[in-house]
Amino acid sequence: MECLDLSGKVCPFVLFYTKKRLETIVPDEKLEVITDDPTAKETISGWCGTHRHEILKIEEYGGKIKITIKRH
Repeated sequence: MECLDLSGKVCPFVLFYTKKRLETIVPDEKLEVITDDPTAKETISGWCGTHRHEILKIEEYGGKIKITIKRH
């Protein structure tokens, strides 16, 4: 599983970098996105739903958000 740490960046940059990284991995591979922007949960979830990628898990810990995405 690839990990993309976007701490310190805010949307739309979080979504932009997530989208770019998803384009580089093969279908069914997972991407873990780490961010501290609370709006990213909704932005990435909405975008993934539109583009048929699956949100496997959203976890919050210590001011960080970890979003696990499965590329389709």
